Amino acid sequence: MNPEYVNDKLLRTLAVNAAVLTKNRIHKDGEKADGTQIGEYSNSYMKIRAKNNRDKSRKVILSLTRQMESDYAPTAEQAPIKTSTGWGLGFKNPLNANKAKWMEEKYGDIYQLQEDEKQALRKIADKFINDLFK
Repeated sequence: MNPEYVNDKLLRTLAVNAAVLTKNRIHKDGEKADGTQIGEYSNSYMKIRAKNNRDKSRKVILSLTRQMESDYAPTAEQAPIKTSTGWGLGFKNPLNANKAKWMEEKYGDIYQLQEDEKQALRKIADKFINDLFK
């Protein structure tokens, strides 16, 4: 078995699962990597959200048009979380990558993994490795 292929497949598998684990936390629950709320929207931004028929919650969820959350996926491009081989989570659209960067500059670590997310990925990696030796 080709080690580069196995490594790539494992890292891609982890990136896909990390996207699933983090997308709801960030773009629906509005939670940072440390488990706290990302922030609260200002009054002026709440008016913009109302025009876009978004809920009245002041909780920052990094979602207005859903473009950013739809673009958030496993990628080697513009990834805030990246492995040495290039697989990570990020955005294909550079504008969305910049928005994520700006939000992390404003609010702190958002796109990093939480401990429970890391544990879930370790279980997936263990299963992947165990399956290799069956």
